[in-house]
Amino acid sequence: MTSKKVLVIDDSIMIRKMVKSILAGKFEVLEANDGKTGLEVARRSSPDLILLDFVMPKYNGYQTLQAMRRFDNLRDTPVIMISGLKEQVAEHVPEPFVGFEFLEKPFESEVLIERINNLLHLDEAAVETAPVPSNGVTTAPAPVTAVVGDGKVIDKISAMENLLIQGIENLIQREVAMKVNELLELSRQQDAKIASLEKQLAHLSENQNKYLSFLVQGMKALQTRLGATKP
Repeated sequence: MTSKKVLVIDDSIMIRKMVKSILAGKFEVLEANDGKTGLEVARRSSPDLILLDFVMPKYNGYQTLQAMRRFDNLRDTPVIMISGLKEQVAEHVPEPFVGFEFLEKPFESEVLIERINNLLHLDEAAVETAPVPSNGVTTAPAPVTAVVGDGKVIDKISAMENLLIQGIENLIQREVAMKVNELLELSRQQDAKIASLEKQLAHLSENQNKYLSFLVQGMKALQTRLGATKP
């Protein structure tokens, strides 16, 4: 395990725990559940790398990144922005992305570790978990074939579980984004209807004023005529 610290900022506890399990034994992992908290943790701990979700409450990922870059100890910290909604990131930051790496969900464990190692200039061997000391107790070696086979099965199950977690998270985010867009469209339609009604009311008010003015002028003319006919 290296002494490198990785800060994971994501509002999903499932994603945070998943990433923590992937990096367990390789890095010291810190967590934050939103951009504001993540900024505070980053300022205090000066992590070596930050994994930053884009879609979050309070501050989104890009707003959090911009706030971080204002501090000397975070100005050059490598950042990997993670999101299953790349189109939303591109709405705020035109491609090609500058100032951070982008990793699209769902991602495989090996891809995440490779990205982190590359940004921190680490060899894969440098982040392998150190062997557990035997404390002088000699045990019979396990059958190599069985250990390797079981390990591969466990790795495959773990990889499938990680992809499933991210897939569920993406579905939820896309559903939420779709509902938000629907609400925004309804709001725009309501605003258009209100604007149309206000225009109609203004037109009616203008016509009403014209009719009242015409009526007043007619009454004055009538009074003038009546006054002129009196003996």
